Amino acid sequence: MRILVLLLLFASSAQAKLDIQHWTTPEGAKVFFAQTKGLPILDIALNFDAAASRDGDQFGLASLTSALLGTATEYHNEEQIINAFEAVGAQFSTSSLKDMSIVSLRTLTRQSILKKSLDTFTEVITQPSFKQKYLTREKRQTLRSIEAGKQSPANIASLAFDKAVFVDHPYAHPKIGTQKSINKISLQDLEQHYQQFYVAKNLTIALVGDISKVKAKQIARQISHGLNVGQKAKANSIVLPLEQSQAIHIEFPSKQTHLLIGQAGINRSHPDYYPLYLGNHIFGGSGLTSILSDEIREKKGLAYSAYSYFTKMQSNGFFMMRMQTKNDQANEAKNIAIETLKNFRNNAIDAQKLQDGKDNIIGGFALETASNANILTYLSIIGFYDLPLDYLSSFTDKIKDISAQDIQKAYERLIDMDKLIILSVG
Repeated sequence: MRILVLLLLFASSAQAKLDIQHWTTPEGAKVFFAQTKGLPILDIALNFDAAASRDGDQFGLASLTSALLGTATEYHNEEQIINAFEAVGAQFSTSSLKDMSIVSLRTLTRQSILKKSLDTFTEVITQPSFKQKYLTREKRQTLRSIEAGKQSPANIASLAFDKAVFVDHPYAHPKIGTQKSINKISLQDLEQHYQQFYVAKNLTIALVGDISKVKAKQIARQISHGLNVGQKAKANSIVLPLEQSQAIHIEFPSKQTHLLIGQAGINRSHPDYYPLYLGNHIFGGSGLTSILSDEIREKKGLAYSAYSYFTKMQSNGFFMMRMQTKNDQANEAKNIAIETLKNFRNNAIDAQKLQDGKDNIIGGFALETASNANILTYLSIIGFYDLPLDYLSSFTDKIKDISAQDIQKAYERLIDMDKLIILSVG
């Protein structure tokens, strides 16, 4: 217990001292930097607005483009790039979501090592060479993933829910694409996607580590200077509320039914973000102690886990309750989940549940911001989603100020019980 208390105190102190610096490079890239001392490590995340929502009708294009970064440059092949990073103990990775495509580097800050890892990193990002043999390999792996997903009821349910809640929005399609779309994508498509979206004005750089601000500026400039200036991608349209309720069932040969219930949600700038965040933690986001889990698991034994969450994307995400239950209990679980949500929406929670929820979030928040990796994620979120620089330092104070009535009114404004998607697979 004493060790945990000391760790919490250390994490709280680190959070309090976190000084987020922000500037824009001459090429137009946004930069967010936090200096952390103690470990000779630097973490960098390049967050491009170049992900699945920029696929157009070429579903999977952003994912393939991201996957091929690091396979070849104008001067080096994949094996040489891998060896260059491994020789200095650096870790390179790419990932592509619905909003952002992320290119990451973790490296030691010793000058000789830092220079080599940054030079390789910069070359990979600013001078990629897309080769057919690597595209063919990635396509093959993607098609295998698509086929494997057809055997997973959880995956089938997730994709169907996305389509139902997002309809024709760019968020609606699978980020890895479809068999039809993947087969049609060419090297030229990847090159065009890179040229349009992997540009300085479409980039948010996050840096966390034991370096000075002067050094951070040099690194950010080195990266952005190698990119085309380009233009920031135009904002996607906002995800609109559903016009009517939908009950969707997809047959699947299994003994369990996957049940997903929800609707269109919010983004991080939504005026009710904080009461909805706290409310969801209490309702279905805090594991076995949540209200939803208590009703579904503890009282009725209908599912091993039942939970809820908000996806908070640039153009609004969704709110979802999710559980897995026996086929002959699916209707009962559905009715209880909907009734539990209705009660939570229409009635203020009691004071003890409210305080327990606040204590749990505030107590855990310090640990969430205790590591470089977590801070890097938050800097990326702050920069990419245009959140205020005091987002982290003011977070717990905003949670403290929320009342039970704030939560109830926020849910009342957002959740429309007559326009829920009720999706089952089983």
